[in-house]
Amino acid sequence: MTEPVPIAADYTLRPSALASVLSGLVEARQPCIVWGPPGAAKSQIAQQVAAAAGRTYVDVRALLLDPVDLRGIPWRDAADRTRWAPPAFLPPTDADETFLINLEELPSAVPMVQAALYQLVLDRRVGEYTLPEGASLIACGNRESDRGVVHRMPTPLASRFVHLEVRVDAKDWLAWGAANGIAPEVLFFIELAPTLLHHFDPQSKERAFPCPRTWEFASDLVKRRSGLDAQTERALLRGTVGEAAAVEFAAFLTVWRELPHPRAILTDPAHADIPENASALMALCGALYKLAADVNFDAIVTYAQRLRREVGESLVGACVRRTPALQHSPGFIRWAAAKTR
Repeated sequence: MTEPVPIAADYTLRPSALASVLSGLVEARQPCIVWGPPGAAKSQIAQQVAAAAGRTYVDVRALLLDPVDLRGIPWRDAADRTRWAPPAFLPPTDADETFLINLEELPSAVPMVQAALYQLVLDRRVGEYTLPEGASLIACGNRESDRGVVHRMPTPLASRFVHLEVRVDAKDWLAWGAANGIAPEVLFFIELAPTLLHHFDPQSKERAFPCPRTWEFASDLVKRRSGLDAQTERALLRGTVGEAAAVEFAAFLTVWRELPHPRAILTDPAHADIPENASALMALCGALYKLAADVNFDAIVTYAQRLRREVGESLVGACVRRTPALQHSPGFIRWAAAKTR
């Protein structure tokens, strides 16, 4: 009798789902560790969870600790007994506020530091120090397959955590980017080429690679490019997102910057030309997104209704993600009603 073949399952969580799960575990004071590839915004998600819950976020870089740092330094009390002064990076035991303590880069910490954390993670104390009632512990780290500085986590420590793994999700990132000021050029390029949001090859010798973190860097470069010639800009992009992504993005930017002014479309959206080239069309949509406001959204919707369905939905959806109030505009109401027919 042949052995049954195990069914492959995907247990990774997209960032929005991870944030929801993490919030529940934090409120329950259940320690958990978030695994994921470099640049997948693990720490940023933890900070968002802390902010949403009104918790003070405490970043403890486990990689930089020595085992003695957790227990603190000894001192002699009035009875000539040795006491331990706890480290300042941990919140006071009697604190009334709530905290989210992130043991950042925990798998990169040396085994002796990981061992020193056994008691803190399980018993919420280390030596004479006790965590305050309102504190929750989590950890973040890269996987062993990512070729970072990673030490295998001892089983006694690993068994103290709920283990979660995050994956990069273009739809989630685009929603985040629209709400957090990512340059329209970057957003619409990722709409066009979502596989380039994160492309990490542990075997590659290239120093830079595209990921949510580095696309945020690229967004800052694009917004501050004043005075840069094309060659210098390409060199900066290569050093930010890697050569392959930089070449494609630079080509997209060339199309973006050579398009006719989008205000011509806002003036006559029912008859304005529609670019045949996919890159040019996405670039034009990005320019319209940049200009979108309540006074012109009806024109943008009119133009979007003339585009291929997925492109039109991408344009209107991006505008609404960035400015939710546009959902109450006549143009969006007309758009939504047309979709239900």
